[in-house]
Amino acid sequence: MNPQKRSPRCIVIGAGIVGSSCAWHLARKGAQVTLIDSEQPGQAASFGNAGCICKSSIFPFSHPGAIRKVPAWLLAPNGPMRIRWSQFLPSMPWLYHFWRAGKASRVEEIISAQIALMNTVIEDFDEILAQTRGEALRKSDGMILLYDSRKDFARDAWKYESRERLGFPWQRLTHDELRSMEPCIRLGDGVAVFEPEWQHLLDPGVATRWIADAAFERGVRWLNDRVQMVSAGADSVSIVTESGRLLQAERLIIAAGVWSRALVGQLGYKVPLISKRGYHSMIGQPNLAIHHPIMSASRHVLLTPMQAGLRVSGTAEFAGLDTPPDYRRAKALMQNARYYAPGLAGETITEWMGQRPMLPDSLPVLGPLAEQHNVLCAFGHGHYGLTQGPTTGRIISELVFGEDLGIDLSPFSISRFRSP
Repeated sequence: MNPQKRSPRCIVIGAGIVGSSCAWHLARKGAQVTLIDSEQPGQAASFGNAGCICKSSIFPFSHPGAIRKVPAWLLAPNGPMRIRWSQFLPSMPWLYHFWRAGKASRVEEIISAQIALMNTVIEDFDEILAQTRGEALRKSDGMILLYDSRKDFARDAWKYESRERLGFPWQRLTHDELRSMEPCIRLGDGVAVFEPEWQHLLDPGVATRWIADAAFERGVRWLNDRVQMVSAGADSVSIVTESGRLLQAERLIIAAGVWSRALVGQLGYKVPLISKRGYHSMIGQPNLAIHHPIMSASRHVLLTPMQAGLRVSGTAEFAGLDTPPDYRRAKALMQNARYYAPGLAGETITEWMGQRPMLPDSLPVLGPLAEQHNVLCAFGHGHYGLTQGPTTGRIISELVFGEDLGIDLSPFSISRFRSP
């Protein structure tokens, strides 16, 4: 075998959970890897997410009738979605693609693609956490999903019918069962569902940092720099950084989250990737004990017990990448959390905002560019970046080394957005 084939030179842009997993898997197989990011590993979206690993999260955010809910969401002060007026017109193409993704036939295609990608996420986490000290950060306690009313629950009936058909376990809890599992939670006349297969990380940022550290121990080179330009020829790829470095390699992996849009744009591709901002409030030493991740399907808030306290996360905000955060969104999350946990407080409450890389059909872009096959995409995972990070890293390494993927990547191709 050609030594270059055994040890290809690769550049990975982005040191979140996806990029760090790519670097780890590539180095494990003998690639010469440079990992580059303007932030330290695990310090962007991978730092502040809800921390959940959810194999059964296969349903797209767009589905028949979903687009009709958007105006009401936008008008509600504490609604689950907000578009800043400066982003209203720039968001229109994304919302158009979102509407198209919600057709019944397309939803079934998206679900099938997500099932294929989610199939090995637990095993891929098993592997990477076992070899990066991260296993101590994982809990496998399931998740409780709350609905404020039976009417809200009935709207999601199609999802539970799909779960039954696909073999994903779930259980409707009686109020006594909910009280025994989470004594602090008040639900009134609502409905509670338990999904036993959910897992969560006690600190997703630290877990990502440990994956990156393990990659560095395998010889991955780290560059704390910002990529300004990318180019690709028939046999090589190049990047130029903000500090003036020129790097060349055989393969380029773009795993830069929402910033990936600009990078593929330099290579001639348009992709409807948008920043769907998420917020969290982190409660240090909370006064109430929460034992499981608890998600409200009615109020779009998620409570996750973590090492540093209780993370209250959620909401979606469409805003420019450089627009200052609006921490009223984080405060609204606390109000919604207190609906279920009256009096919830703590010694400290810190607020955070991160940029989710969201595509309108809820599927990532994964695989080579149509014209530049030595450029591999690994971005746009949206709400499922943490869940799909290690799996994406494995798939990227298999592409680089020409191995059997065991999955059809055509549903994840950038070409689905009519690239040139």
